[in-house]
Amino acid sequence: MDVKEEDKRNRIMEGMGIVSKKSKERFVVGEGETIDACLDRIKAAGYFPVRRTEEPIFAERIENGKVQYVPVDRKIVFEVKLIE
Repeated sequence: MDVKEEDKRNRIMEGMGIVSKKSKERFVVGEGETIDACLDRIKAAGYFPVRRTEEPIFAERIENGKVQYVPVDRKIVFEVKLIE
């Protein structure tokens, strides 16, 4: 089942009052969003964080005919588990 079908199925189940959440999820800190705001969003969704990872975002720059990859930003990802 692909992601779109699963999302559609989850929305139908929520509409019928059947709420099933995944036991593990990943939350990405959005652009312009603070870490605290993301943690509040995680808590409001009924999860708690278990791991924080940072993934660098690189830009390709050509200097003196050589290609260099320079870090320009980072993406913060929280792995979360369902509060039971």
